Amino acid sequence: MPRIIFKGITKPDADFLQEVEALPEQAVRLKLPEHMMEKSMLFAIPFMLVCFLCLYIKVITFKEFPFIKLYMPLGIITGILFCFVHELLHALPQPKHAFVYIGFIPKGFMFYMKCKTPMSKGRFIFMSLLPVILGIIPLIAFMAAPIEYKVLNSFMWPMAMIGLCSPAPDYLNVYHVLKEVSDGARIQDGEDGLYWYQLSV
Repeated sequence: MPRIIFKGITKPDADFLQEVEALPEQAVRLKLPEHMMEKSMLFAIPFMLVCFLCLYIKVITFKEFPFIKLYMPLGIITGILFCFVHELLHALPQPKHAFVYIGFIPKGFMFYMKCKTPMSKGRFIFMSLLPVILGIIPLIAFMAAPIEYKVLNSFMWPMAMIGLCSPAPDYLNVYHVLKEVSDGARIQDGEDGLYWYQLSV
């Protein structure tokens, strides 16, 4: 299991955030787009539509709105706080003995998980998509909960929306990994983005 270190509130220029392992000469930079955060939002749209479709199905089925508006902001706040769990889920599949840092950068309101250890393509994809369960589980709970459980519904639906849409940058990374990276390759952080390379035989 990796060694997980919680750094808490962090400055964006903290030294450990800039640390990277040396890359082999054959390493190729992943062709991620500029303004990645904005463009990654396109990957969130299908999940957003799924959440609204589930809400529509529940309203049509029970002929009643399933929320209490007073509790919905609490569901949103809970979903945001679960972003720490999101980063922890990114950390758990990291390679054994890797050092993994988790924290929050107030400037830009960004939660982060930093690990400089390379990993396989399959492990990277699994690591990137694992936090999606923070959206899937609340959405299932929302659909399964009786309409009378409006407090629960008011928590679960916003949490599902945040849990499914907040991994948008991860969806973008996975898309480019599947598109560009060969099977059996390693993926690693570099000074200016993600790189991939095949191990020397």
